[in-house]
Amino acid sequence: MKRILLPLAAILVSGPLFSQDVFEVHGYARAGAGRSSNGGEQVSFYLPNTGDSPTAGPGYRLGNETDNYLELAMDVRAYDKGKTSFKLHFRPTFRQYYGARDASEDAGGQVDGSTLATGNQMVYLRETWGEATGVFGRNNAFEDATAWIGRRFYQRQDLHLRDQWFWNDSGDGVGIENINVGVGKLHYAYIQHDKNNVDGNGVHPLSNWGEMPTGLVVASHDLRLSDLNPWKGASVTLGMQYNVVSSRAQVQNPNTAWTWSNTAAGVTTNPTNSGFQVSGLWSQSNVVGGDNKVFATYGNGNTFYNFYNPEINTHNKWWHVMEMYYLKPVAKLEMQGVVQYRRQIQGGQSDATGWNHQDWFSAGVRPVYFFNQYLSLAGEVGYDQLRFSNEPTHRFLVKKTLALQVSPQASYWSRPVLRLFVTNANWNVLANSWGAVDAGQFSTQGANSSDVHSGKTAGTTYGAQIEAWW
Repeated sequence: MKRILLPLAAILVSGPLFSQDVFEVHGYARAGAGRSSNGGEQVSFYLPNTGDSPTAGPGYRLGNETDNYLELAMDVRAYDKGKTSFKLHFRPTFRQYYGARDASEDAGGQVDGSTLATGNQMVYLRETWGEATGVFGRNNAFEDATAWIGRRFYQRQDLHLRDQWFWNDSGDGVGIENINVGVGKLHYAYIQHDKNNVDGNGVHPLSNWGEMPTGLVVASHDLRLSDLNPWKGASVTLGMQYNVVSSRAQVQNPNTAWTWSNTAAGVTTNPTNSGFQVSGLWSQSNVVGGDNKVFATYGNGNTFYNFYNPEINTHNKWWHVMEMYYLKPVAKLEMQGVVQYRRQIQGGQSDATGWNHQDWFSAGVRPVYFFNQYLSLAGEVGYDQLRFSNEPTHRFLVKKTLALQVSPQASYWSRPVLRLFVTNANWNVLANSWGAVDAGQFSTQGANSSDVHSGKTAGTTYGAQIEAWW
C-alpha cells in the first residue's frame, strides 16, 4: 500500500523532505460479504437512538457491519529539530455499503445509476490539519505545548465493541494542547460545526426547518485537563464544553428577532440553542490483566452529540454513564465488555404532547478464546433497551454472534483478522417505531403490506469479514 501511495506522498511534501523518510501511512480497513437467512443481503441489527454511531449502527459490531470501509491516515514530519517540530496530517476515507455491490463491476462507477458519489458510496476528507510543537520557548508551562489548526479528530474516545465514540468533539478548529500546569496537562480547542449551509448537491443556501435561518454555525469551546494520576495505574481526564449558535440572519438583521417556524407542527419559537457539558473519564490499568474505564457526562442544549435542532434548547438535559473493561481472566481467554445508561429529558414537553424523557440501557460482552497463536473463536452478546416515558413498555434488541477467526497473534487486539460469522437477533414490535431494526429484511416478512410492526421479530445473517489496522 505504501508503494501505491508514493506518488501522492511526493505531491504532499517536497523532494528534500520526502527523501528524509518523513512520510508515514497508517489506517483502518474492513470489507466482507454476507447474506441473510431469508435470501437477501446481510443487514445490520441496530436499535435507533442507542449509541448514535456515525453510521447509524451497527450497535454491537461483530458480524453486524455491512460496509466496505477504508481509512488512510497520512502523517508528514515537515520539520523536526530538537524539541521543535511541525507536522501535517491527512485522512481520506472511502465507504461503500453492501447494497451497492454493482459498483464492483466497474470499480465504483454507476452506483445507483449515477457516476457521482451517493449515500451508498462515499468519499470523505475526515482530517486535514497541522501542528507546531516546541515554539513557545523553554522552561515554561508551554515548553511542550502544541498549537494546531484544521479539521481533526479531537482527542476522541471510543468503545471498540460498538464502534461508539462516546467523547467526540471533532471538526474544523484551532487549539493548543499539552500546557503543563503541574498537576496535569491543559488543552483548549475551538471547534466549529456548520449546519444547513449547503444541500446534498452543494447548493447554497438551504433551510431544512421551515423558515429557520441559513448559514448556521455551532461554535464549540472545549477545555480539558488530562494526565491526572491520583494513584498508581490511574489516569483521569476532566472536560468542559460550551456550544453557542449563530446565524447569518442574526448578523445581517440584528434588529429582527430570530424565530423558527414549523408550519406542520404549528410551532414558532425563538430558540436559545446553546449548550453546556461537563465530562470525566477515569482509566485504571492492571485490572485482571487488562484495564477498566468509567465515563460520566452531563449536558444540556445542543451538546447532545453537537446536534442542531431549533426545538432543542437549554431546557433539554441529558446524562450518560458507562463502564468499559478489557480483561484476561484465564490463559487463552480475553474479553471486552460494557454497561451503560443514558437519560434524556425533553424540557417543557409532557407525555401528553410527546415524551418527557427517555432511558437507554445497554450491556454487552465479547469473549475470545485462542486455540493457538492464529486460530480463535469469538462470541458477542449485546442487549439494548430504550424506554420512552409516553410508551407502555420498552423497545429492545438482543444480538448474538459467533465468529471463527485467524489473526497474527493470540490477542484480542491483533489485526488483521479474518473471520467467518453467524449472527442472530430478536426484538419486539415496538423496536421498529423509529425505523426497522433490520432495515426491513425480516420485519416485512409475514407483514400486512410492508408494515414492519406486523412482521417477524427475529432474523439471522452470516458472512465473512476482514478487519485491519496498521
